[in-house]
Amino acid sequence: MEAHVTLHPAVVLSRDVWPLHIAVVSGVRFLREALAEILKRDPLVSVVGLCTDLIEVVALHPILQPDVVLVDATIPEGPNALRRALDIAPDMRIVTFAVRETEDDIIAWAEAGVIGYIPSTAALADFVRLVMNIHSGEQVCSGRVAAGLLRRIALSASRGNGRYTTFPAPGLTERERLVAELLGIGLSNKEIARRLSISLATTKSHVHSLLGKLNVRRRKQVADYFRGCGQFPH
Repeated sequence: MEAHVTLHPAVVLSRDVWPLHIAVVSGVRFLREALAEILKRDPLVSVVGLCTDLIEVVALHPILQPDVVLVDATIPEGPNALRRALDIAPDMRIVTFAVRETEDDIIAWAEAGVIGYIPSTAALADFVRLVMNIHSGEQVCSGRVAAGLLRRIALSASRGNGRYTTFPAPGLTERERLVAELLGIGLSNKEIARRLSISLATTKSHVHSLLGKLNVRRRKQVADYFRGCGQFPH
C-alpha cells in the first residue's frame, strides 16, 4: 500500500539551517515525486514531505514545519479546499503551482490565502527561483492579472467608503447568474431547482460554485455581494 506522505531526513535538521523547507501536495503521485526530485537538486531547498492532499499536510504541518507548502492547483475544490485548510492551520505559507494565469483564477487563489503562485507556463528551470522569490515577498504576474487585482482593491476601498461601483461578477456562468438572482430573493435550493427545472444535486453544485467564485460562505452573502456592487447579475 502506498504511503500517503513521505518524510525525508531533512525534516530533522535545525531550523537555523539555510535550505528552504518545502512540502509538496499533489494527488498525482508521479507529479509530486518528480517535482521533489527536481527541487532536491538545488542546495538551497530541502523537501520535507510529500502529501496527497491538503488534509494530510494540515495534519502533518506541526511535524513537517515547512517554510513553504507547494500545492497543485488541480486539487479537488481548489481555492475552497485551501480556504478550509487555512482555517485549521492559518500559519501555513502556501504557494500554488500549475495555475492558469487568468484574472479570475489568480484572484480566487489570492482570496483563498496563498502567498504566491507559479503559472502553468513556468519552466522547470525557473521553478526554484520562483519559489524563493515568492518566499521573499516577490511575485511576478501578467499585466492583466495585476489590473484585475487593482480593480478588486478599488472595489473593496469603495465599499469601505460607503461608495459602490459597478463591478462584474467574477467569471459566473449564465446558470450561476440565474441561481444568484434566485438566492437574492430568498429561494431555497428545492425552490431554485423547481424554478430552473434542474435537479436538486445540480442546484447544490451551482450554489457551491457560486459561493466559491464570490469568496463568500453563506447564501445571504451572495445577495449582499451584488447589492454592494450596485447590481445583480443579468
